[in-house]
Amino acid sequence: MDYPALQARLRSFAAARDWQSRHTPKNLAMALTVESAGLLEMFQWTTLSESRGVVRDPAHKERVAHGIADVLLCLLQLADHAGVDLPEAVEHTLRAKTLEHPPKHPEMEPPIPAAIVAGICAPTTPTTPRVHLLVDWENVQPKGDELKALVPQGTDVWLFHGPHQTVDPAGHQQVYGSEQVTQVPRTGAGRNALDFQLAYYVGYISARQPEGTFVVVSNDLGYEPMLEHARELGFDAQRCGFRRMPTPPAASIALKSAPLPQPEPPSAATPAVEATVKTTAKAAPVRTQTTRADMQQLLAQLDGLASPHRPAQKDALLVLLQSWLGESSARSPRTSHALAQLQARKRVVVKGEAVSYPPVAAAQPVAKTSAAKTAPSKAGTAKKASASKAPAQPPVPRKSAALAPPKAPVPAVGKTSAKATQPPTGAQVARAVLASLLKMTKNKPRQRSGLLKLIQTHAARAEDPAAMSQRVLSLLEARRDVATASDGKGITYLSLK
Repeated sequence: MDYPALQARLRSFAAARDWQSRHTPKNLAMALTVESAGLLEMFQWTTLSESRGVVRDPAHKERVAHGIADVLLCLLQLADHAGVDLPEAVEHTLRAKTLEHPPKHPEMEPPIPAAIVAGICAPTTPTTPRVHLLVDWENVQPKGDELKALVPQGTDVWLFHGPHQTVDPAGHQQVYGSEQVTQVPRTGAGRNALDFQLAYYVGYISARQPEGTFVVVSNDLGYEPMLEHARELGFDAQRCGFRRMPTPPAASIALKSAPLPQPEPPSAATPAVEATVKTTAKAAPVRTQTTRADMQQLLAQLDGLASPHRPAQKDALLVLLQSWLGESSARSPRTSHALAQLQARKRVVVKGEAVSYPPVAAAQPVAKTSAAKTAPSKAGTAKKASASKAPAQPPVPRKSAALAPPKAPVPAVGKTSAKATQPPTGAQVARAVLASLLKMTKNKPRQRSGLLKLIQTHAARAEDPAAMSQRVLSLLEARRDVATASDGKGITYLSLK
């Protein structure tokens, strides 16, 4: 029997039912006593010969088998939570009893098991401390190979994610093994609900394996006080940030994949080539604040939303801003800065977790604000001055206006071509998807995967259609146009009924 695999299975069984807080060494020892008493009750008031007859009856034998299995499972969980290596403890105990009680018939002493001879259960084999990687999936989403490259000594992976986030653990299971990857969905609500849940698991795991190492994989610096306190208590706890490297341009990929050229004498073109390679290899700076153009676009998109579609909760609003800004996390610095700007402009009022929106009349539209800040040109000033001095002219007939040539047709054509070449935003794709869904009377996708495929057809011109599809689906869920079923697969259409 593979005891470590069985203990890992029992851990997952308890985590899926939120039993971890009750599985302490004290409670498990008490449960072991209760299960043993239940097994003893099956033989109560029976004689020695009657007890042997009980196990010959198939029905009674099945009850005894279940009772023995319950005792074994409680014993394995107690050993797991107490940090006891069960095969090593059994071997040490047998050796101690051999010295304490010498055999009366040495020829009947059983030989050492082959497993111990082969070193499988050898007590001299030191146990390797585990390195637990607790990933804040709402903040960063490293793939299995990326996580391995980030923390090469990691052994166990815990993925903490939102209830509606898409998590594919296949890549992590391929790297670490299926028994070493555990998904932990967020059960509470609130701004820092997942952070508190992750911090609880740090204490929960450290109580079971105090010699282990705990690495919180997140860019959120809010974990540092908790980890500093854990280090003061003697635990090996730290945080590790993650940044996915941008995809290199096609020219750079071709340069790397090409065979190495033979050395040539230096020429005048060599510095230019080196400068080009350095420029393409340089990563773009990370933006932490929204620009004025970003805020103008956000205000226009917010004004375009009908009142029923505006998020009433702070978390939903952050997801909406994340989708509009194209950020990877709803708690990124740029998303938080956008929310602060909306509050400063009196366009959004946040009280606790509730969000309200002042009347549109109280806030001037972006077009009027930008027009008011634009200084009048000299020509416009001259026209006003001449108009004040010159006598009133008769009104120009409409025919002359119709015969006049159109004004500045070239910039209009330029704008149209620019819009056609620019990738669509999340809001534009969402509007196109809603329009398509309204036309579908009976054949709307009923599964989350089917809806993602429909969204991806409208996001074909995006730089990353798959990532855009995920953002648009989060946007539709935040606006309560659609809702994901409790099983994480089905889809319900709320605003299209």
